[in-house]
Amino acid sequence: MRLKAHFLIFLVLVMGLCFFCSDNSEPSFKLPEPTGTFDVGTDWFYFTDSSRPETFTEDPNDFRGLAVRVWYPAKINRDVEPCPYVEHTEAVPNQGLPDKLRSRLDQLNKRLSAIKTHSYQKAPLAENANSFPVILYSHGYWAGMNQSTILMEELASHGYFTVSIGHSFETNSITKPDGTIIRFDPLNPEFRLRSVERQKTLDLERAITQTSDPEKIDFLIKEIMKARPKMLESLSIWTDDISFVIDSLEKINNKVFGGKLDLKHIGVIGHSFGGTASGQACLKDSRITAGINMDGLQIGDMLEKNINKPFIFMHHDNQHAINRAPNINFFRRAEGPAYLISIKNSGHYNFSDFSFPLISEVAPLPEGALGNIDGMRFIKILNDCVVTFFNIYLKNAKDKSMNELCLDYPEVEINSINLSELAN
Repeated sequence: MRLKAHFLIFLVLVMGLCFFCSDNSEPSFKLPEPTGTFDVGTDWFYFTDSSRPETFTEDPNDFRGLAVRVWYPAKINRDVEPCPYVEHTEAVPNQGLPDKLRSRLDQLNKRLSAIKTHSYQKAPLAENANSFPVILYSHGYWAGMNQSTILMEELASHGYFTVSIGHSFETNSITKPDGTIIRFDPLNPEFRLRSVERQKTLDLERAITQTSDPEKIDFLIKEIMKARPKMLESLSIWTDDISFVIDSLEKINNKVFGGKLDLKHIGVIGHSFGGTASGQACLKDSRITAGINMDGLQIGDMLEKNINKPFIFMHHDNQHAINRAPNINFFRRAEGPAYLISIKNSGHYNFSDFSFPLISEVAPLPEGALGNIDGMRFIKILNDCVVTFFNIYLKNAKDKSMNELCLDYPEVEINSINLSELAN
């Protein structure tokens, strides 16, 4: 029962960040305004990989299906309304929860329903002489496709075609192009096995933050990998998901997008376990140009194979840790342009839309989920870091370097190696 309650509370907490686009609510609040020159459009797609049976179900005829949501540079008719942040919040389950928590969740759902984005459903793609680099996004474990809507809109406004992947059965829900919502059961047997594994290695994860010995850090990560075979299975699935979405975009680029996707310049970015998957995808898929891991412990092949593409390891500010950057070994061994970034007074959940005060002030977040940094300040810092990085390595921009971010934001600590800040 404890496991069930844990999952239910987490489910209702993040469910509100998972649905998008309805015209049924009046705007009362808005997300931060994107700073780029393009308007932003949004749409959904659903792809089925007939080469991969779905391992989370017992049906041999069930193949891996993936919903993706895209944000892109658009041309907007100002007579239309932007999308609200969420819809269908009334369907979020909250039975059996304490009255105080249920009340907070009701407040959260009402708030999310009142927030308008800056994205317009199925808006025409912007007319532009050049094609648009592609950035794929992986959510955190059991989080949602829309958890970083603010960042996705920011990137789209700067001329990027951004694609958020819903990793089926390990996200709480997905939305299909026809508006159908599919919710996943947190008590799925495969999902439960992964949770049990995680509980067994929490002490090992903490131990990584309590040592500065490089050999011990590698040893602890290897021990975590040994103890969590299902986690490694998920990492492989998510990495294959990323590659399959690239395959799918290649197939529909000309027909659906008029060939305007620049699939020779592809970035990946993810939060938490999604960040781990982004690092693994950079190693496994030669089509990917550059990547960012936002606060996820890097596991997988990077223990044996050094990253040789432009890459950022981002960390929240673990003020009480001896080792405040668990991925420091991977950074030190990098063979391409690499950055180790920490943001003072930040928390793990800051790397998502929970930084937005209109959301965080009514969300029943766990203690310490957000740092003491001002949420709007963090959003500005994160957006600038991500846009600057991809401008350098996907667009060959030379107007601003990564190290200059330290001058603009004293909260940012950047270590860098192999600083040839030119696109490959």
